[in-house]
Amino acid sequence: MNSSKAALAAVALAVLLGGALWFGLNRKSPPAVQTQAEPVVPPNAAHEKASLVEQLRKMPGHAPVLLRLAEIATEQGQPAEARGRLEELLMTEPNHLEARLELGRACYELDDLPCAIAETEKVLAQDPKHVDALYNLGAIHANSGDAAKARQYWRKAVQVAPDSASGQKSAAASKQLGDG
Repeated sequence: MNSSKAALAAVALAVLLGGALWFGLNRKSPPAVQTQAEPVVPPNAAHEKASLVEQLRKMPGHAPVLLRLAEIATEQGQPAEARGRLEELLMTEPNHLEARLELGRACYELDDLPCAIAETEKVLAQDPKHVDALYNLGAIHANSGDAAKARQYWRKAVQVAPDSASGQKSAAASKQLGDG
């Protein structure tokens, strides 16, 4: 009987140790010590712009830098500067759709409607289903008093991407013009 007691004790010890080992491996770590987060410093556009201009000096014509400089100019209400940056970008990358679309917007902000229309139509020449370009052309024509052309572009935007933000704006604008 001593050997059966010893075997039983060994099995009990193995189960106990196995359970302890399992529990140790599956135990969750204590929560990390919470520290005060560093305060978020708002971006300084002047500093960012200076840094980007320096990068551009080292890498002339660099598309991402030119695009960001154009975005900063737009944010600061400087469409002429944005236009210049975008035109510079498009000299090296003429098929850059985002830059072309933004150039159309900058031209519109500068009241250069022929440029705004031409640049936005170039986006559609590359991508006939570009919903943002369709919406923008509808808005340009609506604001110029050509409701029929505006509706034409907005209908196409709704057909192409009805659930997109530009598709929804197109549907609402078209409805506002009486296109039920």
